[in-house]
Parts: sequence; C-alpha cells; structure tokens
Amino acid sequence: MEYLFDDSGRRTLDEFQVVFIVKGRGEFTSASHEQATVTAGTAILLFPGEWHCYRPDPETGWSEYWLGFMGQDAQRIMDTFFDPAIPLLRTLHSEDIIRLFDQLLHRMKHPFPGVEQVTASTIPMILAFLQAGQFQDEQLQKADNATAMEAKSLMLQSLSKRTDLSQLARQLGMSYSKFRVLFKEQTGYAPREYENIIKLNRACDLLRSGRYSVSQTAESLGYSSIYYFSRAFKKQFGKSPRDWLNQG
Repeated sequence: MEYLFDDSGRRTLDEFQVVFIVKGRGEFTSASHEQATVTAGTAILLFPGEWHCYRPDPETGWSEYWLGFMGQDAQRIMDTFFDPAIPLLRTLHSEDIIRLFDQLLHRMKHPFPGVEQVTASTIPMILAFLQAGQFQDEQLQKADNATAMEAKSLMLQSLSKRTDLSQLARQLGMSYSKFRVLFKEQTGYAPREYENIIKLNRACDLLRSGRYSVSQTAESLGYSSIYYFSRAFKKQFGKSPRDWLNQG
C-alpha cells in the first residue's frame, strides 16, 4: 500500500483520504452525501473521483489529521468495507486513532530503516478502528432510540400529571442533561415540548368525543388552570379549545 501522510491537506487525484477531526466543527458535503455538520471525533472519508467540499466553522475552526493512501490494497479495503454514501464516521476510538496518527507523523519526521513497511501496516489499523466505529455507532443509535421510545411510553402512562423529567432521566439511568440531548436527537423535540404536544393531541381526542368539557379536559391532563390550557392549545393549533370545537 502506497501512502502519503502529513497534516497540511496535500493530496493527489487518485488517492483515498482520511481527514480526522480532533477539535472544533465544520461542514461537509459530497456527490453522495448531503451537507452535514462535522464534529470532533469524526473521520471524513474521501474517495477518488468523488466530488466533495468540506470546511471548518469560521467561529470554532478545527484541528485535523490528514492521511492519503493509494494502491491495490487500498482499493480492496475501501471497496470491501467503506461506502462513498457513508463518508462521515463517528468513532469511540478517538484516542487510539490519534495515537496511530501521532506515531505516523513521528515516523515521517524521524525515519528509520524499514519505516515504509511499518507505516504501511499502520494504515489498515486506522481503517479497522473506523470500521469498528460504524458498528458501534449503529448499536449506539439503536440503544438511544430504545431509550427515547421508553421515555415516550412512560410519558404516555402519566398524562394526568406533569412528568418529573429529572426523575424520569434517573429511571433511565442517566443525567437529565444527557437525557435531554439524547431525546431531542431522536425525536426533534425537547422532552417537555414533546410531552406538551402529546397532551394537546390527547386533548383534541377528549374534546372531540363530546364526553369532556374544556375544564374537564384541562383537569384530566394535569393543567393547573383552564387559562393555561387554553393558551397552550391556541399556541399549538391556532384556535382556542372552544373555537376549535365550534369549527370542527
């Protein structure tokens, strides 16, 4: 496997490249992948002939390692284990990857007999860590999705009262701040915002049934007053509960 390695971003047209972001954030897009935010701990894979564009955020900048490699072995590994449609790889092995990059950089600056063979054997190790990160990321995504689903289920069980979100997070085995980030990543909503939407959609069902008045609906869903309930309802649906019923 032929290789080129430095941290300056130099490249040739027929090589594969790995750009590993150590610090900061930025943007990336390519012919096979829509624009996305890149954060620390993410590797950008660049494929020969694949149009791409990436840049650090002007506010934060980023620190990166850059590795270029080519040849038949490189082609075989990349064709077998990686896909231009998945060019951004998060990894739990950042420390190991950084250590390998540092070793490569040190060897380039302080060469010794046989350094090319040693370096060529290190590159597949970096790629192996990145490949392992793909599977771990999928497992983490599944676990996070399951956690969000459990949280939604628990919210649905107690619509008659305001959920203690800190207690819910502890029940799920994490801090509230971590739970809030995880939940929003999985649903697009903050936990309290999601709970309010659930309650207001449930309010529509109760009002539509004709068995509950506005005040009974508000009480059954744990709202402290009809005023607060009506204000939240109008903000969500553009009409007060009574207007919504009359026009429904």
